[in-house]
Amino acid sequence: MNIAALVANVIQLLIILALFFIRGLDLGPLAIFLLFLLMPIPFINFLALFFTKRSIAADSADDSTGNGLIKREALRILYEEDRCPVLTVGETAYAVRDLSEGGVRIRAGAQAPFKKKVNGEIRLLNGDPIRFKATILRREEGEVVFKFTEPVGTAILMEEKRVLAAAHP
Repeated sequence: MNIAALVANVIQLLIILALFFIRGLDLGPLAIFLLFLLMPIPFINFLALFFTKRSIAADSADDSTGNGLIKREALRILYEEDRCPVLTVGETAYAVRDLSEGGVRIRAGAQAPFKKKVNGEIRLLNGDPIRFKATILRREEGEVVFKFTEPVGTAILMEEKRVLAAAHP
């Protein structure tokens, strides 16, 4: 779209300049005045295209992952030590430290045997299970952070947040 506008502005400017150079003063004073009024429009459009926030070549600079989430803008639930959901991978259960639309952070030792891609289930405080597929984003001191391949719905997290708030008035 922006490239088409750029090409249209350049063609418009070339037509105006060609009329001046070919016909010159034969156009008459009214036509010359109107062409002078039209000349700044391609320049203004051209400058506007280059001073927009998005690049002409970039389709989506904000969303490089393609999952629709903007980093750190997702809903996040932080859990306390004594009351938290349980993440199960295979036969092993882990305590969830925080949960967001895009991922989950669990308590796990540095030697926790996780592959790069993980399938599992999170049992929320309200009893609802969330089945997920994720990749390991990073390992920290006693924690592992997973990034979901499909985001968790906001409605599910809002319900979990409501249950958590009701338990701690």
